[in-house]
Amino acid sequence: MKTVRLFDMLSYDGQTWQVVAQDGPELALKELISGRIHKIGVAELLGDESFLPDVPDRLPQLDSAAVLETLGPAGRERVLFLRRHVVEVLTGRPPADIDGLDEDSPTPIRREYDSRLPLKDRIAAKVAELAAAKTPVGQRSLERYIKAYREDGVAGLVDGRAQRQSSPTGRIDPALASLIEDAVRAQTNISTGTRSRVIKQVSLEASQLGLPLPSRSTLYRAVQNLEKSRHPFGNATTRRTQANRPDRTWGRQAPSRPGELTEVDSTPMDLMVIYPDGLTGRVDLTLMLDVATRTLCSAILRPIATKSVDAAVLLARALTPLPMQPGWNRSVSFSRSILPAGMIDGDDEIRTSVAAKPVIVPESITVDRGKVYVGSTFLNACERLQISVTKAAPRTPTDKPHVERVFAAINSGFTQYLAGYVGPNVVNRGKAPDSEAMWTLAELQNLLDLWIVAVWQNKPHPGLRHPAMPKRDLTPNEAYAALASVAPTVNVALDRDDYIGLLPVTYRSIQGYGINFESLHYDHPSLHPYRGVKSGLPLPANGKWEVRYDPYRLQSIYIRDHFRGEWIEAEWSLAKQSLAPFSLDVLRAARTAVQKRGESPSGVDVLAEISRIQTGGARTVKEHRAAKRDSVNKPVVPPFSPTVEQAAADATEESLATVAAISTAHISPRLRAARRIDDEDEE
Repeated sequence: MKTVRLFDMLSYDGQTWQVVAQDGPELALKELISGRIHKIGVAELLGDESFLPDVPDRLPQLDSAAVLETLGPAGRERVLFLRRHVVEVLTGRPPADIDGLDEDSPTPIRREYDSRLPLKDRIAAKVAELAAAKTPVGQRSLERYIKAYREDGVAGLVDGRAQRQSSPTGRIDPALASLIEDAVRAQTNISTGTRSRVIKQVSLEASQLGLPLPSRSTLYRAVQNLEKSRHPFGNATTRRTQANRPDRTWGRQAPSRPGELTEVDSTPMDLMVIYPDGLTGRVDLTLMLDVATRTLCSAILRPIATKSVDAAVLLARALTPLPMQPGWNRSVSFSRSILPAGMIDGDDEIRTSVAAKPVIVPESITVDRGKVYVGSTFLNACERLQISVTKAAPRTPTDKPHVERVFAAINSGFTQYLAGYVGPNVVNRGKAPDSEAMWTLAELQNLLDLWIVAVWQNKPHPGLRHPAMPKRDLTPNEAYAALASVAPTVNVALDRDDYIGLLPVTYRSIQGYGINFESLHYDHPSLHPYRGVKSGLPLPANGKWEVRYDPYRLQSIYIRDHFRGEWIEAEWSLAKQSLAPFSLDVLRAARTAVQKRGESPSGVDVLAEISRIQTGGARTVKEHRAAKRDSVNKPVVPPFSPTVEQAAADATEESLATVAAISTAHISPRLRAARRIDDEDEE
């Protein structure tokens, strides 16, 4: 507490002053060295950080004013009893706020407690009075109470034993407590054990150091008190999660405009899919989330660990509407032709959902420190688009909590309804989810894209509220409309050339037949003037031509004509015979399958193998017959792309489950799953 009075000496603004006059709320200060006068308000002086009195504060501290509220009934009664008699010894009268005494008619001063008598005589009289009342208090004790009351007020009369603070480890040796703390902390990354294991380890270390050991029950109590919230003897997953919590106050990011803060992360999806080589396994899901609106800007699935090129393609897809992405319309049309009827909506419904999803240009992206995001491809793309990249702390998922939560929401709202769902952990896993896998990677990618634009973007989110409607949860589309009207953003969408510029790069020569890329021939009439001609580009091109390719849609590649400043789209020579756009993984799996049969990987054979992989055909006659027998029993999954109106009405997880039940109710039990185009009788 700071105070200032007339004629006080004080330090202010680095100088020594004396208060020489006061006029209402204004003080006159005189500098002792120069003698100049400075006028300042009392409130301004007391609030200035440079103000320091030259003498200690005359007013007592008030932090113990509520000490009576911290005591139990017995302790409170004892303190009030002592206060009555101590005050009477000091002032001659008991306190007016107890025993029903009236301040307007004070109790007369008794002769033995007259303040004109020596204090020792008054103390002796009080000791005799208390002894006669059979509530004895010793003279030395009463003297201590009087001294404590003068220094600390009522708090000085409290029994110190009632205020004594206990240690988490009791009275054991501090060195032994340090051993216990280290042993409990070491449980984070090892398999779960019991407290007895820790106690035996600590006992062994203490005996080697010559430290005294308390009883076993005391050690158990010390271990329990030092566990805190680490869960050292619970589930290992919970223990590691608790260890990742930051050792600071938790904050909450609240961006006020779309694109101000986005988060990117990858995680294995809880679903078994059919790989291009026919095997089954899980896929990696990479997401970009806008925090302000909870919009899922883009999502990419990969059958193996995500590579650095995927992060750049993720950024390109976030800035390009789905219909403008090369090959997307054709891929969706193919998926609609082979999936159960009604699972993918018509073009008009899809167009409506896609048009409602905003294209958000990120200003800042928070990523982890994986090789995916610290590679030159992704960082150079962000630098080119003037996007700042923030790297999260190592092993700290709480630095990007929003996108981590979205993974769980995708599991509950999308993944769990698909055949091959494995659950979040082995405890919740089915008997054989790998045998239930029926989705190819391309089918799953299309389903996820359509689910995002039709369901997620129209699902009310509890974290999205508008000040004008604080009780209503907004959808991501509604949140974008509300924020964009207050803080308009730059509406940007990548055109064809910009999208190509973010694709992976390689270098190839232009031959008479065109360009050989991954053993496929690509050609275009615009390449005719450059056949057999070197590009003139330095290393690493070394005279070859710059080629860009989309690793997920390889029906075309793009050659940069640096003389004319344009991109030439060269199409695969057999692209018109292909069923749908195919990925680089599908191409390599098809070429490997042809080579295993002892055949040369010609274009026609590779095309046939790509078509077989895309339609989910079996690799052998035996597998083909088994797949045909099981096709009747394949589960039919309900649609995941309702219209915008349906999605807004059926936003919650419970209603999504109801939609699934209603969607399957009208399907005849005898209806077979969609027939693959290569399902032919082998007999």
